[in-house]
Amino acid sequence: VSPASAFSSPLRLFAETMMGTEIRRAPNVHYGREEKSEALQKWIDMDVPAIAVSAVKGFVQHRPVLASFWILGLLIAAFAGGLPVDATSEEAYSHLLQQAELIDSRDLGQRAGVELAKAEAVYYQRKGWFGCDKWCQKAWDKVQMARAEVKRVQDHRDWVLSEGRREVGIWSSYGVKDIRRSFWSAWQSGKDFASRMTFYDVLFSVGSREESIYVMIFRWILQYLANLTFGLVGAFGFFLYNMYCLIVSYGASFFSGLAFFLLATVAGLSMLSTYLCSLYAVVAGGGAMLIQQAAKHAALEMSKQAALQLDSKPAKPQQPGIQRRCPV
Repeated sequence: VSPASAFSSPLRLFAETMMGTEIRRAPNVHYGREEKSEALQKWIDMDVPAIAVSAVKGFVQHRPVLASFWILGLLIAAFAGGLPVDATSEEAYSHLLQQAELIDSRDLGQRAGVELAKAEAVYYQRKGWFGCDKWCQKAWDKVQMARAEVKRVQDHRDWVLSEGRREVGIWSSYGVKDIRRSFWSAWQSGKDFASRMTFYDVLFSVGSREESIYVMIFRWILQYLANLTFGLVGAFGFFLYNMYCLIVSYGASFFSGLAFFLLATVAGLSMLSTYLCSLYAVVAGGGAMLIQQAAKHAALEMSKQAALQLDSKPAKPQQPGIQRRCPV
């Protein structure tokens, strides 16, 4: 078998599967050779880059306001670095930040957190299946006291950190850096969610359907895109809540915090829409180019079959009673 014929069979199967009723035979419907050739020629003549450029131009022309906000968001995401901070505010912020890190590592991690873990271990050892005696109740009281101490230390750490953030403000380079860190952390969590869900989808779908490997891979890609869309949209919602908490922690006023929140939301939505639309365009363009290749191979095979049928037709028999004359 030649490499071309070995490659054309899967492509033809992919074309018959993905190109819908133009090529695939529906029940009780038979398509003629001319109709099939016309449908194949439409796919062969399709200019995928021109269609993509035309779609972008149409979006910009029909929705100029939305396109302007999209470009503004990309510019903010790319070039916004925050306002510079004077030396006094920067020194106060650094001092309070170090103090908050010390509280987190020493008071919370080495003292209150350890006491809470010990109290919970004693409580779970003394806890019965169906009740809790007086020793269990005493252990539970110690757990409650340890949790209250942990919360007190956490509140003190958050207060110190908030005081340091108020020295620089949300519009500073430190505030913008924290917002960027929060955005990319949420972004990574959304991608991790999509990877986990797609892994389970692939794990439970292998061997469940009788379909070609090409259709199966294409279906997995579409599942990953759907999971990625849900994951990133959910992660973006979590980022908005976290951004609100950061704005409050930095002590911004109402109007200043609202302006920052709206600008950061526009930038995040621009990044999210650009990423997802780019992935959709790549998958759609790749699928269209695969179908074009499949259509070319299918058209070539149809022309070969037509030529073989034409060559294999028998000559018309001579009618009786008619004799051929010698041309000489």
